[in-house]
Formats: sequence, C-alpha cells, structure tokens
Amino acid sequence: MSCWPLLLLVLLGCSVSSLQTPSQRRPYDRESSSLHPDVTVHRKLNDEVVDVYVSIPREELLYSRLDSRSPFVAQLQITVEDTTWHVLDTAWADAPATLQQVWTYSALPTKSNVDIEVTDVLRNASWSKRIPAGTAGQWDTRDFLIWSQQNDWPLSIENAEVGDTLNIHLPNERYAPVSPPFYWNVHHRHAVQELPPPPYSSTRMRWDTLTPSFLGTTQADSMLVLVVQEGTTLLDLDNAELSLRIHGRRPNFPALTESRDLIAPLRYIAARSEYQRLTTAEHPKLALDEFWLACSSSPEAARNLLQTYYARVEEANAAFSGMTEGWRTDRGMIHVVFGVPQRIRRDAWNEYWVYGEEGTANALMFHFRRRRLALDGNAFELQRSLQFRSVWERGISNWRNGRVRGD
Repeated sequence: MSCWPLLLLVLLGCSVSSLQTPSQRRPYDRESSSLHPDVTVHRKLNDEVVDVYVSIPREELLYSRLDSRSPFVAQLQITVEDTTWHVLDTAWADAPATLQQVWTYSALPTKSNVDIEVTDVLRNASWSKRIPAGTAGQWDTRDFLIWSQQNDWPLSIENAEVGDTLNIHLPNERYAPVSPPFYWNVHHRHAVQELPPPPYSSTRMRWDTLTPSFLGTTQADSMLVLVVQEGTTLLDLDNAELSLRIHGRRPNFPALTESRDLIAPLRYIAARSEYQRLTTAEHPKLALDEFWLACSSSPEAARNLLQTYYARVEEANAAFSGMTEGWRTDRGMIHVVFGVPQRIRRDAWNEYWVYGEEGTANALMFHFRRRRLALDGNAFELQRSLQFRSVWERGISNWRNGRVRGD
C-alpha cells in the first residue's frame, strides 16, 4: 500500500507481509498480495490476436545480484494461457517507477477470456486473474483501446486522471453493430459526493436521480478523443447497445495524499462537531495528528491505527469505485469500518460479507445487492437493517479507543 505524508510525529512507513494472490473467499484483501500489476487485454478483431499490456511498480519487485560488482536484477514471468514470457529488469538509478511491457498473444477465435499470471521469480510471489478479452467477430467494449496521452499507456480500468487526454481507438468497422458513419452520444455527470447513510438507517439512496446531462453528439469512425472531466463521462453508440464509461479521478488515485482528502473519510468515525472542526482547521495536518493521537495510547499506536484506516480507504478506492470514490460507497463504508471479512459469497447480483464464523451466533453478515446503472458498472446497495445499529456503534467505538488492528 502507499504511505501517506501525514503524521510528522508518528507516521514512519508501510509494510506488506503476504505473497499470495487474494483468494476467492477474501477477494478484496489487497494486502494479501505483494504484487499489484495493472493488466490491459486488447483484442484485435481483424487478425484474432490480443495485445497484453502489463505494468507493475518496480518497488514491489525483489532485485538481487550475483556478486558485489553485478547490477541488481529482478526476474519477472508473465504467463498468458499456454504462453510464457520472461523479463529481466535491471534496477538502474534513472529507471521509471513503473515497469511496463507489452506482448502479443494469438487468441483462439471462440475464447472470450484469458488467464494471466504474473510471477516475481526471486520472491516466489504471484498474481493471477481471468480477464475478459471481448467476443470474437463482434464489437465489445473490451475491444476498445483507451490510450492515455499523459501516461503514454492504455487504461486498465475506467479510471482516468482529470485533465488527461484519451485516444479511444475503435475496433474494425467490419464487425460494427451499426453501419458507418458512427455517431456517439456524450453524457456527463458530476461525481457523487454524498456519504452513504449508516447500515442501520432507513434512508435509501435515490438511484433514479443519478441521471447524466446530455452534452452532444460526435462522429468518429476510427478514434474518439476525450479530455477527462471530473465526474463520469458516458459515450454510447447511437442506435446500438454499446457504451463506454470514463470516471475522472484526482491525481494519485486510489491513494490519498492531500490533508483535506485525508480528513474526508474520518466522517465515518468522527462526531459531527468534531468533523466540522477538522474540515475548518487552519492547520489540517496538525488537526489530523491530534485526532489520531487522541484515539491511541502512544504515537506508535497512532501510527498503526492511521496506517490501517487509510490502507482500508485505499483498498476501497481500488475495488469499489464507480461514479464516486470507493470509500464513499456502501461496500467502502463497511470495508473501512469493519475491515476485510472472513468470507465473501457472491453471484452476479449479490455479495454476502461474513465476519466471524459463519453459522454461529456471533457471526455478522452484510448483504449487498447490485444495481444496474448506465453510469456505474460497480454499484452495490447495502440491505440496511435497524439490527446493525449496535454493531455499527461498537465498530466506531473500537476505532476511537484504538482497539482496531490490521486485517
């Protein structure tokens, strides 16, 4: 996880211990893996191959050398289906922070998914995922290559930095769902800033109010150019059920680095008056120091508590973001306050988060139901109940009394 330049008194650093890919039982346990590559798979419809773009922070790789005169080298292995590529990366002083590589893989015409594994050979750590690669012989949103001019690299998901210019390369018109010329309708909606109500609340999110504004229509046959705005931009192909979403994010997303950004998630555990003082403080860093020190018995305990809290915020941003940042969602709220559940059961429309031993009297279960939204493909709504009031208050009390430990 990233480290935050915040507590001048107590923040010393972050650590990661486990080396395994998050399991199916705990899919949102980001810290269970030391590797967090971004992978983009782009199917080329005209010649039935896929380009595989892999980027990974160099700080996550283990570099070693044969002797004192040899350079430090990392060994990376990337396996796509039955094909394996090997990378030897030398740790030069001027090397970029991120290692980026691209390969071309001959795809099977009927195969819509590809299995990818990234392995740090020296550390014996691996990451694996099954990634949709589109449907052969017809347009699919996964066949669009969305290229960031700012990073000179494709987007692996729908998030892009505000102000970046994207070149959206369209698939071969031979398989288009409508006849050219192609007209694209452009819609936009500002990011949702409201926080979700507590899990015991009777308040419900007004999903029907989350409608975008129509900005106009543009014609493009081979490439769309889009300047990323704050909020969500939706592009849909006229007379076809095909759309693209781009969520405009602040710099350094999903991490939090600015003091004002670090204050906002404290609303879950701070009293209303306390939160107001934090947001209006003349010196926000000092106010944050005082908040976390007041929750702990020592500067060291404050550092650990802060580290755990913002690690969960960053995990929520990485896993649950859509129209809004992940920590502001229902799943993000539960993840930040209660941490990684012992088990997650899920299907296409539901997620059940289980804390404690499932089936016992002390087990706690949260049920999230997927919502179908044009602007958000990652929206889930918590099924709220008054029965959650006591466990929610206990969860907040644990934070305020410094009793929360890392996941």
